Amino acid sequence: MTTVGSSTPKIVLTGGGTGGHVYPALAVAAAIEQLAPGSELLYIGGDRIEARAVPEAGVPFRSISVHGLAGGAPMGRRLRSLVELAIGLPLIQSLRILRAFRPDVVVGTGGYVSGPVLLAARMMGLPSAALDGNRVPGQTSKIVSRLVDVMAVAHPEMAEFFAARVRKGARVEVTGLPVRREVAALSREEGAGALGLDPARLTLVILGGSLGSRRVNEAAGGALDELAKLEGLAGLQVVHVTGERYAATAERDRWPSLDYRLLAYAGPEALAAADVVVSRAGASTVAEIAARGLAAVLVPWAAASTGEQAMNAEPLGRAGGAVVIGDGELTAGRLAEVLVEILTDGARLKRMAEASKGLGRPEAAERVAEIALELAAKGRG
Repeated sequence: MTTVGSSTPKIVLTGGGTGGHVYPALAVAAAIEQLAPGSELLYIGGDRIEARAVPEAGVPFRSISVHGLAGGAPMGRRLRSLVELAIGLPLIQSLRILRAFRPDVVVGTGGYVSGPVLLAARMMGLPSAALDGNRVPGQTSKIVSRLVDVMAVAHPEMAEFFAARVRKGARVEVTGLPVRREVAALSREEGAGALGLDPARLTLVILGGSLGSRRVNEAAGGALDELAKLEGLAGLQVVHVTGERYAATAERDRWPSLDYRLLAYAGPEALAAADVVVSRAGASTVAEIAARGLAAVLVPWAAASTGEQAMNAEPLGRAGGAVVIGDGELTAGRLAEVLVEILTDGARLKRMAEASKGLGRPEAAERVAEIALELAAKGRG
């Protein structure tokens, strides 16, 4: 690994709304710090998961007032967003922050918050890059692809789509989707130890995405009722990450034959400890599952704004690393059936893990960081 550049770059990262936009940005931040120690970083986000996750990661954070319109947003939030956009508030805030920080480059990782920040960068003549991690381009990505110098994509089939849309002189790069360094670096023993688990025992991790999923939680509860009846799965370790809004009402002592742990939120330790993961199919989550080489049961969220979760799940399902259950087909019985088949068949579990690992792109964060540092050098020049 080589250090890029000779002077200290100043880099703005932006993206938010869900972990699928925030965690890739944090992975890029960590890679930048490794490639160019001493880099000055600033993260511009909104008021959702990034407002907690970014400061926890030790990256300076500033927020702007911007809220999404797509993906079934409540009417109140839509009206608020329309007013903010009508008066140009997020753009004005972005311009103020960028003028004060004076970055060499701005890098967006998706979500509505990245739009005004990248537009402000374009208006100020700053080099910029954007990342789209889905297999169906998001609405924000379609817009910002016309503003940036480099459009990075996680999947080769997206390169052709964006190549026809980027402005003259810009380019498209296939980088893969960055995953948090800890996801690949943590050992199974470290992950299990952090959660009080036995690394030698079979472990099931249930995730509902960074915001939680009532539908996944309810189906998982019913499925665990069935798993708890099987002698062969007695003592199965289960880590159930409900999401903060569902943790208070979840049942904790329902399955005495299972070693069950309920968490509102979990870091990369949960994936490090896992053998099998039940999850929504956000791009970042799927990339992290593949980076770990885990067998998965993926339940794409049907209400995703462009149907991207079904597309995200498809390669892992086709390769044999995951069983994909449609949102409308998800029941406790169906989930239990699939989990019993995987958890009681060691050979199948091993095949699924190998297939998943074959799709991992652990070098993606470093590649996006190299692009950021290249553009930063251009900005200083």
